[in-house]
Amino acid sequence: MDRLYKVVIVDDEMISRGFMELLIKPSKHYEVIAALPFAKDALLWCQQNTPPDLIIMDVMMEQGIDGLTAAAQLKAEYPQTKLLLVTSMADADWLQKAKAAKIESFWFKTYSTLSLLDVMDKTMAGESVYPEEAPAVMLGCIPASELTKQQRALLRHLTEGLSNREIAERMYLSPNTVKDYLDDLMDKTGIHSRTALVAKASRLGVVISEKERLNQSEL
Repeated sequence: MDRLYKVVIVDDEMISRGFMELLIKPSKHYEVIAALPFAKDALLWCQQNTPPDLIIMDVMMEQGIDGLTAAAQLKAEYPQTKLLLVTSMADADWLQKAKAAKIESFWFKTYSTLSLLDVMDKTMAGESVYPEEAPAVMLGCIPASELTKQQRALLRHLTEGLSNREIAERMYLSPNTVKDYLDDLMDKTGIHSRTALVAKASRLGVVISEKERLNQSEL
């Protein structure tokens, strides 16, 4: 690298935001020109200033638009700016959503084998850096990475507090089939309580309901 890249950090947790600033500050290749608490601030900042070379943005936000939605908007409006989404959650579906939005890179804060600076270097060198799979967090007896797309969808609906009948309507299945899928998931995980299964999946960040991600933007 033979130039200084301008970086904007967006994270609503002050400690996390400050930690990323501390990681980046010693580098001779990057200059943090703004550290913002909300994704909506990043959109406004880019409208009022020259867009940076790289935006590092957390997915979950407690106020305003969520990071995944904001990153997609920023990518569409400022295609020359590279986007790096970060999260401490282990939700595998976010990887596919980020790829679909043409976000350059994705970094799991807690679980990645690459450092933040490594991911930044690769991203600015033109690489798209994505983990092959979500972190191998254990959901009961099995790694969460072994959950099928259908099982993740089932868990996501469970975290929204939906009944089997409501889940059946969302997944275009019969209530009996939903019950069978839930029983099978409980057998595989060894968690034989619907409430405990939801609580553990939510606590580990294995799935985050779309309602939780998007409705935080309505607070």
